[in-house]
Parts: sequence; C-alpha cells; structure tokens
Amino acid sequence: MYWSDRVAKEIIDSGKFKPYKVDDMFTPSGYAHIGSLRGPLIHDLIYKSLKHASEEAIFTYIINDFDPIDGLPEELAAEFTKYLGVPLRSVPSPKEGFSSFADFFGSDYKNVLKNLGVEPQILSSWDMYHDGKFNEVIKEALDNADKIQDIYQRVSGSKKKESGWLPLQVICQNCGKLGTTRVHEWDGETVAYKCEPDMVTWAKGCDFSGRISPFNGNGKLPWKVDWPAHWKVLDITIEGAGKDHSVAGSSRDIAKELCNEVFQIDEPFNLPYEFIIIGGKKMSSSKGLGIKARDLAELLPYEVGRFLFCRSDYKQAVEFDPNGTNAIPDLFDEYDRCYEAYLTTSDEDLARTFEISQIGKLPSKGTILLPRFRDVANYLQQSGLDIIKKYEEIKGSNLNESEVGILNERIKYAKIWLEKYAPEELRLQLTASLPDEAKNLDNDQKKFLKEMLPLLDKDLAPEDLQLELYNLTKSLDIKAPKAFSAIYLSLIGKQYGPKAAWFLLQYPKEDIVNRLKEAIK
Repeated sequence: MYWSDRVAKEIIDSGKFKPYKVDDMFTPSGYAHIGSLRGPLIHDLIYKSLKHASEEAIFTYIINDFDPIDGLPEELAAEFTKYLGVPLRSVPSPKEGFSSFADFFGSDYKNVLKNLGVEPQILSSWDMYHDGKFNEVIKEALDNADKIQDIYQRVSGSKKKESGWLPLQVICQNCGKLGTTRVHEWDGETVAYKCEPDMVTWAKGCDFSGRISPFNGNGKLPWKVDWPAHWKVLDITIEGAGKDHSVAGSSRDIAKELCNEVFQIDEPFNLPYEFIIIGGKKMSSSKGLGIKARDLAELLPYEVGRFLFCRSDYKQAVEFDPNGTNAIPDLFDEYDRCYEAYLTTSDEDLARTFEISQIGKLPSKGTILLPRFRDVANYLQQSGLDIIKKYEEIKGSNLNESEVGILNERIKYAKIWLEKYAPEELRLQLTASLPDEAKNLDNDQKKFLKEMLPLLDKDLAPEDLQLELYNLTKSLDIKAPKAFSAIYLSLIGKQYGPKAAWFLLQYPKEDIVNRLKEAIK
C-alpha cells in the first residue's frame, strides 16, 4: 500500500481525528527553497489519500504574514534593513504589483504550490488575527502565562523568563515593529508593553512604552504558542512538521502540553517528516543552501517535480543533488518505472505512486513510448539527428500526439540538464572559451586544423564535409583519431565527440573559425 494511503487508513481506523482537517503553514520572508516544499506535499498527499478513501476532508494552508521580518535575502538587505522587526504584511513589496512584502513572496510560493498540484484553502495569519479569530486564544494564553512558562521550563528545560513575562507581542504604536516589543502587564482588557532597543539582535526597538488592547490584530502570540492556538482556532486534526520539531523537549512537545493544559484540545495527528538533502546537507532557506522552489520548473516538468516528493515515505529523507550528477536522469528512470506500472497494472504500489504524482487528469492507459531521458540527452548531442524520426524508427510507426508531447518535453529538459547540470564528462557542447586541453595540441594537429579552415568556407553538406575531413587526414598523413581529437579538444575539451562535420555545422561558422584559429596559435 502506498505510504500516504497507509497513513490515511491509520488515521481513519483510529477514530480519533474527525473531522479530518489537514493543515500546514509557511512564512513568506523570502524566496522559498525546494526543501520547504516537503511539508505541503506531504500534507497534500495525506489529504488526497483521505479523499481517495471516500472520506470528507479539508486542507488549509496558513501564510504566516503576521510574523516580523527577522532576516533578509542578501539582495534586499540594503533597502529593507529598516523594516526588520516589522510584520511582513506591513512592509512594502520589493516589486510593483503586490500589496506587501508578504504578498510578493507569498504569491510566488502559492504559484509554485499550484503548479505542483497542491491547492489547499489559503489562509492569512494577519487576517485571522485582525478579524478577531484569535481573541479567545490570546485571552487564554495571557490568563495562563505562568502555566505556559512552567510548560516551557518543564518540557524544554529553558530558563525562567523575567518577572511579569507574558506570551504576546504587540505592534508598537510608535514605530510599527512587532519583533521588539515586550509585554509585561495584563489587566484583563489591555496590556502594557515596551518597545525595547536591545531585546533582539536583528532589530532595534524605539524605546516607546504604551498600553493597548491585545485583540483584533494588535498583538500576536509567540510561535510556540501560536502553533497550537492555530489548531484550536481552525479545529485542526492533522498536522506534522519537520522531525526537528518532534525531538524530545522540542516545539511539538511544548505544543502538546499547551493543547492539554491551556487550550483544552486534543493534539492533531503528527507526521514528523524527514528533510530534503542536497550535497549531504539539509536544504535551508536561512543559510542560502539549495535551489529556490520557484526554480524547480527549470529542472523538471511539474509532474516529475511532484514525483520527487511523492516517491519517498515521509520518514525517508529526499536526497536530490542535480549539480554535476545523474540525479535528474535517474529520477526520470524512476518516474518511467512507475509510469509503466500504471500503464500495465504490473505493480500496484508503483502505479499508485505515479497516479498521486499527476497534476490534473490521469493519462489514458495502454501502450505508449516513453523515451528514456538519458537517451534523449545522448541523441541531442549527435549533430544533425532528427530525434522525432529516431523514435519513430524505434517505435516502428509514427508517434501519436501524447508521445510527441512527452518527447518534446524531455528534449526541453534534457537540453537544460546538458547545459547546466550534467557531469562534465557527459557534456559534448561548444565551451564558452578555448579549453585548457587544447593548449597541448602538437604541430601535426595544429596543421590539420589550419588546413581544414578553408573547408568550412565551402558550405558543404555534413556528409560531404565529413568525407573531406577524412581525405585531409590522408593527404597530411595524420592518423584520423589524432586529427579529429584536435577538433574535439579545441571545441569541447575532450578527446572524442559526436560526428565532427555535423557538430561543426550546428554552430555559427564564425564562432568555429575563431575558436580553431585560437587553438592554432
């Protein structure tokens, strides 16, 4: 049984988590990396497995746009440092056409999710607080401040907060910052606070003191309290997080105790999932490690991108390092194995993995030609080869519309892989500059390159140019492999390559002539 179907069955059989309300959240403080997609994809799979089991389910996704800015992408630091500590929703957009900083990055992320087939009900944390939906839980948190502090200490071993500590921050009435305010008194209707200059290292408060109602968007709960508060406000019954949140004494343990002792609700079903690993390290937005989520479509078609996350159980790390590896061709091979299982009903689990990785309507079953990605990449480097005709030869008949679509898509992504991500030894394309390997050509090889230059001015067909090149090796008494390696070393830095004439003629003549002249010097 496919893993999310198995988990859905476990949830249903327990009888504990009705109504089935799945939730996840994201803070739009910058461009998300693809590691941040693991959570929404996992929750989407659980939601769809519940629906597949004929159960009613709801999937919500919270955009935490009430959070303060506590760090910035390097390219925005100069312009936006003055907004550190201000709620994301109150900061202007880095680009025109968006209402705020949160709207700009949140819209980008929502578009990525939609393209990957993840379409939950999107909710705004800012809107929910300002609409008064958090008023009750804010009052409960303030009334139980001592109990919350005891839970922090008991569960995580944290130091006792200063006297009068309250689990809330408010928006400073003077400077508009949220991340620098310390609330220290609650009278049942209003709170007293101070906007402290040195409370955090990443923002500076204005030293203003005031008193304000904590309700209707004036204040926000700290994240460890806000998380279970969301569960109560939305009646969430299923929500997981990265496994680091579920280790002993972590935020999940704190949230569980807050559910029991403060908010009087049951803890949602937990899914402590593994991370995405690239180059042996967890992908991280804060450390700038990994690939932007929005750039995933540059690497992979949306269905294959979704498959990257669907193929692994939530307890397994997703290892994906496209740079200089065969990770992308290997992923396509896995995808095709599941596609074939779907077409032939030969393996139920593989077929289900394919089904749940699709975005939109499932393809028709039946015989279909699936061109292997790495073969397409190899054919692309054979100059003059018509790949459509090649696959028609392989099939023994014309390709149908679906097959042409699949092939053209793979041609597109194979070109990208060859240009940007393939291992150097697999790239057979004209380099941007003269390869270092070409600097060791001997006199015979340089003579061959010099004598072949006039042949490029004849506008010969590739077959005729190839013959002329062979004839030139004979007239110069140079062994053909040695002569042709001079071409490849000059153009791609390798001893070998595709058929020389076809390769030469696929580039502008001026570029080839200039490169060969440079090699001859």
